[in-house]
Amino acid sequence: MSIIVSLLRQPRLMRQHIATCRSSSSLVNNPEKKISFADHRTAYAHLSRAEILRAWIVLKLCSFDFLLQNSLKVLEHSQRVLGRGLLEKILRPTLYDQFVAGDDPQSLKETANKLKKVGIKLMILPSLEEDVGQKSDENRYNSNVDVTLQLAEIAYQHGGPLSCLQTKITALISADLLLKLAERNRDKEDQFRTISSWANYMTGGLLAPVSYLDKTENIELEKGLERLKSVGAFASGLQLRLLVDGEFTYLNQAISIAALSMAGAFNQSRPVVWNTYQCYLKDALEKICNELEITQRMGVGFGAKIVRGAYLERERQLSVEGNYPDPTNPSYEATSDVYDKAVEHLLEQVVRSGGQRCNVIVASHNETSVLKALKKMGSLGISPKDNTVVFGQIYGMASNITVKLASEGYIVYNSVPYGSLFDVLPYLSRRATENRAVLKGTRRERTLLARELRARFLGF
Repeated sequence: MSIIVSLLRQPRLMRQHIATCRSSSSLVNNPEKKISFADHRTAYAHLSRAEILRAWIVLKLCSFDFLLQNSLKVLEHSQRVLGRGLLEKILRPTLYDQFVAGDDPQSLKETANKLKKVGIKLMILPSLEEDVGQKSDENRYNSNVDVTLQLAEIAYQHGGPLSCLQTKITALISADLLLKLAERNRDKEDQFRTISSWANYMTGGLLAPVSYLDKTENIELEKGLERLKSVGAFASGLQLRLLVDGEFTYLNQAISIAALSMAGAFNQSRPVVWNTYQCYLKDALEKICNELEITQRMGVGFGAKIVRGAYLERERQLSVEGNYPDPTNPSYEATSDVYDKAVEHLLEQVVRSGGQRCNVIVASHNETSVLKALKKMGSLGISPKDNTVVFGQIYGMASNITVKLASEGYIVYNSVPYGSLFDVLPYLSRRATENRAVLKGTRRERTLLARELRARFLGF
């Protein structure tokens, strides 16, 4: 009552209060309302002049194809010429600070608090992964579990329940073993039997030896499933969202089996373990429908992170080298069409499930796709505050989308890499190579950054 009296006595506060309430619900009440991502004042208000200038410079450098294609070579050569110490002094305040949250809990806390002021949540991304032929020993995989659990605690400390933590299955199970499992689980019923077996093991059942694996591989599989169980149980206990990242297509079948088996074990009441769906692949929508059906057969929740995907050029190269059909869409427009259809389908599933059995992260830097998702949410009556449909962008990019969505009352995450400079940079280099289309397409964002700089220095 005292708040109401105060507002009535101060008309200006009353107008601000009403405007805020309208902002957070206006798109649901009026699905035809348009919002604009061209507001540079809102997008960069939380950044200093130096941070805006750094963002413009880094994104400009990222628009050069030569640097993106040869980023790892450039970094390695620079380290030989300049030395590790001098290179760190150059990269830490520039490339590293632009895209990475930090390398210790305190720096991560500072990043979290800064983003929290503008309504953005953290989606922590450990730079842990491997590819076929890069098999680690058991100590490395166990160490990766420890790191993942530490980051889960940090995610909870800074974001509370329903905070997001990303992980890669290849950080916990050998990519070589996953490849073998992927090749032997192509039939739908074979996949379901494997998923059910692994889920049963993670909930206290016995694991029968796999006939096509030798004794050493069966032991390795059991240890890997123990690691998945540890991470899944820990995330479930903290009420986090554990987002399993997609990787190369030759591993993705086994990665999906792992993610869905974890879902079978831990998604009993709500989606804890989510899978990622890469819409540059032709079969993305079919895969979503199949995996949604599997979770429904198991009677568990379904969580999906929808992305365009990061491995497109490498996938095309592999298809040529392996002489098999290209699994990717022929154009960016075709990928966008698959992406938008996938999001629309899942938003409808959110409504059918009552909201708690199906959750979605719309992870996109494409303004058109985000606007389509907003319009669909409005027409279906999905409230931004329901926390069933949320949005995500990469930390250090697309602030014009992220901050605007947050200001309109939507729940938005920044995917934030975490780790030491020389641990994270090779990872960032690979991501830069894989995300060339995204990084080269930052012209609009650089224009908005330039406008904000001009406004800060010249006042217009």
